[in-house]
Amino acid sequence: MDRPLFTVGYSKYAVVLIAILAISILLDTLCWHHTIHRLETSAHTASATADKNGWAVHATPLRRGGWPFGAWVELEHLDVTHPASPGSPYDAGWAAEHLRLGGSWASLLLAGFPLSLTGHQAIRLVLNDKILTVLTSGVQIRFRNPEDLRFSAPQFQMALSGGWPDRQIFAKNLSGRLIRFPEALVGATRLGIEAKTAELSGFPLLYGASANLHQAHLALALTASVSSTGRSFLDPASYGRLLLQDASASPASTDSHITLSGALTLPSQTGTLTLSLIHWQELAARLLDRPEIESHLAPDLQAALRKALEKAAVPQPKSEQPLSVALPVVNGQILPDTQAISTLFNGTLPPP
Repeated sequence: MDRPLFTVGYSKYAVVLIAILAISILLDTLCWHHTIHRLETSAHTASATADKNGWAVHATPLRRGGWPFGAWVELEHLDVTHPASPGSPYDAGWAAEHLRLGGSWASLLLAGFPLSLTGHQAIRLVLNDKILTVLTSGVQIRFRNPEDLRFSAPQFQMALSGGWPDRQIFAKNLSGRLIRFPEALVGATRLGIEAKTAELSGFPLLYGASANLHQAHLALALTASVSSTGRSFLDPASYGRLLLQDASASPASTDSHITLSGALTLPSQTGTLTLSLIHWQELAARLLDRPEIESHLAPDLQAALRKALEKAAVPQPKSEQPLSVALPVVNGQILPDTQAISTLFNGTLPPP
């Protein structure tokens, strides 16, 4: 007896669907194996490069995963250390609970090799008795090549100690980009950094004071020195100048906005920075009310600031020009030109 036509048609569609599914699974499996091989090669190359540069890397063996929705390799309990040596005068360490290289097919297509760091992360750098400690979690790093990294972290904590005054700095919703040029010629950019954060707490000011900032942004470049060849990116001797393109933020609970730019010669840390302030009156009044700052200001500068604040009895229009002050820097110390600042406040500010 002949089979009904609809049954024959249904069987043909089923065969076609099964064939498409089988081909899709085969292609997905081949892509997974190819991507896993690339990821493992990248991980082994990074480990070998780190070992060649004096780093000791310890972690659990790589574990494969992701099929059929992506491809990644994972490891647990990463511990990376770098002892100081004559060629690399810094101690450094990095501890991570969990690291994943790779991700979903969509993330691999869009971002190259995404790197996810789940759990707690800790980084420590010791140089000339100065200690920098970083604690964070949930870090996301994306790169198509190791020289161009984009990063983000929901929370970020940094502590300064040792040769530095003790400081605790906290950031929320941190993101940015790091670009490296290992073969940069002398005077050309060797390292570029851009970062922004929605909130920054405990930012250090002069004379031991600190401030909470909103919408902070940083963009800087470090140029190659005459001895940069073969040196680590963590070695200060590999840099000849610091070009501060933009360091800006708004102090919390104010309408003021601060911008700092300029250039410093390294390693002497000597040069000139330019400080620009919008709605400076409110910010100046708050700073003068803080004893730890007021006590370090020269009497004539205090008098000039208070006189200028008395003149600015009404808020300045939104279209006002920013107040700009040049700040000479010698051996890493900012040396405000008190006479120039006093003249600026007393002579160039328009009356309300």
